[in-house]
Amino acid sequence: MSISPAVFPYDYARVEQAVAAYLPQWRNMPFDAIVAIARGGLAPALVASTALDLPMHALSYDRRARRVSWFTSQIPPAGAHVLLIEDIAGRGTTLSDSIDFLSSAGYKLHVFTLAHDDQSRIRPDFGFKVPDGFRAWFPWERESITPAYDATGNLPDRATDTYASWAIDLDGILLPDVPAHVYESDLAGALSQRDALAPSAILPGRDLRQLPIITGRPEKDRARTQGWLDRHGFHGPLAMRDEAQHRPEQTAQHKAQAIMAGYHTHYIESELAQAVEIARLVPVARVYWWNGHTALSIYASQADELSPLAIAPAAAL
Repeated sequence: MSISPAVFPYDYARVEQAVAAYLPQWRNMPFDAIVAIARGGLAPALVASTALDLPMHALSYDRRARRVSWFTSQIPPAGAHVLLIEDIAGRGTTLSDSIDFLSSAGYKLHVFTLAHDDQSRIRPDFGFKVPDGFRAWFPWERESITPAYDATGNLPDRATDTYASWAIDLDGILLPDVPAHVYESDLAGALSQRDALAPSAILPGRDLRQLPIITGRPEKDRARTQGWLDRHGFHGPLAMRDEAQHRPEQTAQHKAQAIMAGYHTHYIESELAQAVEIARLVPVARVYWWNGHTALSIYASQADELSPLAIAPAAAL
């Protein structure tokens, strides 16, 4: 079951599964080659090419000029039957122009996309229809889901990572955690103690003043939480846990839902167990565990083993 009405995330495991679903059918079709549209089609095309033991070629597309050209030096032989692969059949012209390019060159083709919806310009021969109200989200274009990237009209003029959307946890990041036993023994005293805390001496190496904050604190604590943030100069949007939807033990699910609903590509979490669970639930986002000094990257494919790919200094975030 999906946890958000906003995005449908594809990690690399889901990409492989989507291709594998069609392999029996494709093996009975006389394809001569696989043609990917770089870059979105490269990952699924590689899986298909390997599984079908077919040569793989690729097209390049210049969105501004609407110009298709060969990305690879080798091209399929004249008249070949090719399987054209792209990540999404969207509302733009990449796929339609690529189909026209191949057809005009005399190739016979079928089209596979990882995702399409009712608004797609092209209806592929093979592929998954994204549920109504959802957007497909791919790891190789993580930032394309963000409002900042949307505003470019799919024509970004900067490096894609500058369109990233960051969000952070609160307790254990901006201020020290109050131990659980203090809450259990004296809730009112613990809340007063928490309200009096100064910001943490070491903070992640980003400008945190306007970053969205996603916390497990319940909505009933909003006024005092917002008061602390205002006093210390943190003015980003605040997402808090709705107790009618998520119990305390479901805090990771609440945070994952808020990450996806806010189209956040990167999230910094203070509790390792929650970081692991969030990485499972939002496999396309970059989730970091903050231990008070450094940030540890957590990837969904390694979450079961608690074996993160890399430890990055805080300043590198």
